[in-house]
Amino acid sequence: MNRIAQGLTLVLLGAAALTATVPTDLYLNWVKAGFGPFLIAAGAVTVLLGVLVVVAELRGESQDTAPEHRTSAPEHHTSARDHDRAVAAEYGDGGHGHDHSGAPGVAWLLLIPVVAVFVVTPPALGSYTVESTEGSAGPPPGEAASGGFEDALTETGPGETAQMAVQEFVMRAWTDEDRQMAGREIELTGFAVPDEEGESWYLARLQMACCAADAVVNRVEVVDDGPVPEADTWWTVHGTWDEPEGELTDVSEHRFLAQEREEVADPPDPYE
Repeated sequence: MNRIAQGLTLVLLGAAALTATVPTDLYLNWVKAGFGPFLIAAGAVTVLLGVLVVVAELRGESQDTAPEHRTSAPEHHTSARDHDRAVAAEYGDGGHGHDHSGAPGVAWLLLIPVVAVFVVTPPALGSYTVESTEGSAGPPPGEAASGGFEDALTETGPGETAQMAVQEFVMRAWTDEDRQMAGREIELTGFAVPDEEGESWYLARLQMACCAADAVVNRVEVVDDGPVPEADTWWTVHGTWDEPEGELTDVSEHRFLAQEREEVADPPDPYE
């Protein structure tokens, strides 16, 4: 990889970061929204560096090909570039065993993110990630508590529908000793994950702290009389919590008794 190729690679890499953030919300498939400004800044700096590398190399080549003056210059005015080339021609690799004229071949791997953004465009994590895990990310042992929740259920008055995140629902179902969700009208939004037999399905949402690599699964089994939705389609489901008997933490999968469901468009930010 010569210097011009290095510069163009930096330009493409920066352009990929800018394309995923400025005109689109594509970056939300991989990182949290708070990283957007940092990606924009990094993309702009990378493009600028790439342009500077290309311009500097083109200027150097134009100077090399410029016509020589009619009067020959003294020998001690020979440029450093000519000296280096003479040494390299006689001894090879600049006279010290390795070449600085180009980057190693592994530098081409920098084009992988470019291909990912402009060609492949990987989607957000979905049903495959949920299927490859055993279930929702449960709370630590002994996490059950009474009161102290700050979520949509707390902010919604009795008789009103609480629009809860799937993560809020799952944590309540596992840890709320007062069982305040019992009998309450709740609305959840997430993507469908059919079970292996295709006879039932889960409503799931992924939660991440930083990026898609650390995403954890939150899901709830939906109980209704309708057909099983297709995988990765998004739904808003209105219903109630199926309150279990016994200890909450002994339940492996909490259930949601659906009364109504509506297919909705994919949200710009698919994570919670």
